[in-house]
Amino acid sequence: MRAAQLRNTRHFDRLYAGSEDPWKTRDSWYEQRKRALVEAILPHQHCTAIFEPGCGSGELTLQLAQRCQWLMASDFCAEAVRITREKTAHLPHVQVRRQSLPEQWPAGGHDMPQVDLILFSELCYYFDAPNVAEMVALATTALAPAGHLLACHWKKDFDDRLLATRPMHQLIDAHARLKRQACYEDEDILIDLWRKI
Repeated sequence: MRAAQLRNTRHFDRLYAGSEDPWKTRDSWYEQRKRALVEAILPHQHCTAIFEPGCGSGELTLQLAQRCQWLMASDFCAEAVRITREKTAHLPHVQVRRQSLPEQWPAGGHDMPQVDLILFSELCYYFDAPNVAEMVALATTALAPAGHLLACHWKKDFDDRLLATRPMHQLIDAHARLKRQACYEDEDILIDLWRKI
């Protein structure tokens, strides 16, 4: 495990040791509004398959589960995985895995089917530019033809951020197989949606 990943693991372990919902994802207005904006910008009411890396405590996972036949959510933090598994235990079409990205990105075929939608929600801050570019390439390969990649990130600064939101989204936008379909931005948040071409 690389030093940066080890620091992140310890940091997130400490956060979840203090609270099962360290970012108040269930109750904060920012988080409630973000989930509503994400759902509103999605191009289809229903998907066959969705992948949500960096699922955290699973609040967005619960909403996405209502819009698909199959969903894989993952996180590198063991406690986040435990919490999300508990929340989705009644949903047989939802899998929750512990994965460290980009190294453990799920392989196509038996591990994960081609998906219609991948969401990078509040995730890419914690990666450097080469790792974000690698995850975008992996996501593009994992998407079904005309599938969508959505990135949703807070714009304001915080201590453990490695990349600012706008340059991070520009890295995604630079991928030759992705075409931006929609964008929402305000003083707090940037949401972009791309279609695989």
